[in-house]
Order: sequence, then C-alpha cells, then structure tokens
Amino acid sequence: MSATSLNFSDTSVPFTSVPFTAGRHAGGRFTVDVPSVASAAALVRRIAAEPRLWQDRLRFGHGDERWYARLDVDPDHEVWLIGWLPGQGTGLHDHGEALGAFTVVRGVLTETTVTPATVTPATVTPAGGTTVGGGTAGGGIRPGTVVRPTRRHFAAGQVRGFGYEHVHDVANSGAVPAVSIHAYAPELTAMTRYAVVDRRLTVLSSDRAGVDW
Repeated sequence: MSATSLNFSDTSVPFTSVPFTAGRHAGGRFTVDVPSVASAAALVRRIAAEPRLWQDRLRFGHGDERWYARLDVDPDHEVWLIGWLPGQGTGLHDHGEALGAFTVVRGVLTETTVTPATVTPATVTPAGGTTVGGGTAGGGIRPGTVVRPTRRHFAAGQVRGFGYEHVHDVANSGAVPAVSIHAYAPELTAMTRYAVVDRRLTVLSSDRAGVDW
C-alpha cells in the first residue's frame, strides 16, 4: 500500500452557517464569486472553530491509508476532513486548477514544498497567522527542473493557504495522530503526482476525481 492511498468516505452536507466568501447564498449553500486564498483560509478556520460540524465524523485509517471525508462540495468549492496516523502522508502533488488552504486542528503536520535549486523560497505570513504560498509548482517549476525541498511544520490552530498549481507533500511525521480541515476552490477535479528523481521534479501520474480517488 503506497503512502498516497486513502480510505475514502463521502457524505456531503451543506454548511449554511459557514460562508466561503462574501458571495451569494443559493439553496442553502454559499457560492463563490471570486475564489481566493484568503477565502479558503477563512473557511477552514471557521469550520475548525465549530467542532459540532465535524468531530462526530472523525475516523482514522490503517497502516499507510489515511482516512478522509468530504464535508461539503459544489462546483465552487469543497471541504475535506482528514485524519492522519503517524507516518501517513500524501506524496508530492498539485491541485489541478484549484487553490486552497488547510488548517490543523489536532497534532502537527509537516509540509514539504519544492523550489528551483537556484531560487530562494518565498513565503509571506500576513497578520492572522496564515502562511501563504503558491504559484505553478511552487513558483514556476516545470517537470525536469532541479529542485530543493523546504519543510514547514504546522501545529493546531495554524493555517496554510496556497495558490493555483501549488505542489506539496503533507505528512504526519510526529508520534501522535493529527487532524486537519482542507478547502479547495473550485472543486478539486484533477491532480498530478510527482517525485524528485536525481534532484529533478518528475511526473508520476495524472489523477482525476471519480476515477483515481
């Protein structure tokens, strides 16, 4: 079983009390007028602060299999709850045409990003504690580029926002289980998985929703 395998649970519920952005309300859901990293970060922070929305659904997988449940989905955005046992991780991947954010609600998660070996990684942490990153494959990286990894640790209460085509690996490298909430805008429909081979970013596979997860 690979480190990227997932134990999937999908039950969509409307978050009528949780606006994704200053958008329009339609049919018990909030739609997104202009998706932004700030909107995604605000959403995961808001949901994390209301455990009644997710804590009764929380589970954990087995071995390398993470557990996750989709909490809300429509064409504008989707929200996921993920349980991580020690040692579980995603592997390097992007999010297709989606931007997003995640927050840790229990434990610590480690994010690994890659940047061109000749470029100094750039990260901005604005007021409110949201770490923001993004850009194509971490700043214009293309497959075949020589890269170097950068690792950051996110503890409970911290938020990580990322732009379109951000490439990262998220893992629980600690000794205790971790829990996180993730939001993507628009709905996550595709992702590319990568590895670093001989220091170069290499494509492993291209996955699509409904087929590969």
